[in-house]
Amino acid sequence: MNRLLTFFFATGIVFLFSCQKEYSVENTFNNDGSGQIIGQNCRMSKIAYYDTATKVSYGALIATINSLDIVTNITGFDSVSLTINFFSAPAYASDTVFVNSDEYFLVDITTKRVKQLHGLTDPTDPFSIQFEIFYNYSATGYLISKFYALSSSPGIPFYVVAYTYTNNNLTHMEGTELFTGDKFTDADMTYYSFILPKSYLYIFPDEQGYADYNQFFNFGKKNNNAIKSMIVRDYDPGNVLRDSAVSTFTGYIMSRDNYVLSVYMNGDDQPSIPAVASKLSFSYKCK
Repeated sequence: MNRLLTFFFATGIVFLFSCQKEYSVENTFNNDGSGQIIGQNCRMSKIAYYDTATKVSYGALIATINSLDIVTNITGFDSVSLTINFFSAPAYASDTVFVNSDEYFLVDITTKRVKQLHGLTDPTDPFSIQFEIFYNYSATGYLISKFYALSSSPGIPFYVVAYTYTNNNLTHMEGTELFTGDKFTDADMTYYSFILPKSYLYIFPDEQGYADYNQFFNFGKKNNNAIKSMIVRDYDPGNVLRDSAVSTFTGYIMSRDNYVLSVYMNGDDQPSIPAVASKLSFSYKCK
């Protein structure tokens, strides 16, 4: 169940309202692949992660993208247990992308950006509490805030996430419960000034429940520079710090045309990034 919504409901808020080619760099530990050219108009289609010492695969998140640039399925594979731990085959109907029979994204037909999510607090239980997330973008196309509301009261948000950008990079995030003013989470990020990747990761540190979709749908412009570090802090009521997750990103290997081929994610796992702290490698699908 989504931790954020579980927290709010547990604290009583719920009672307030009744080139069609795939390029991959797996198994390139002896050849960093930095001479590789990915191509034009490419986007991420796979995130694979490996043990940094043994180079044994932990797993991968893979999106199948067709010739129309439409994501037809997303699969999360656990290489250790040899099991599929996530699968979604999105179905498209006008401005609606059904990720399962009960949850869906709404897309702005003009900009192609996600504008709303209809979700369940427990995706395995169709009778669990329904909620909406509304996505707001700046005039220049960056995601600047998200508002959460119960589906029964969509006009009364109970939680907001605000994003702050510096030089077209997301540098701060803060999630606030609106009825009490308490901070639920915040984060700070830094970036490499000299690495300007194409079609790299979305960095939305608050994301927990839908990170498997985030990298493959359109949530506005991506950061201008490559992520260097992130610290995400979670709080108990009264703005009491409960825990934090600290990660750094080192050893970037880039293609000749500035796509990230691999990077080391050190330190803590980040729920918003669908991989464990390890060596990450990336594959791309080109139009």
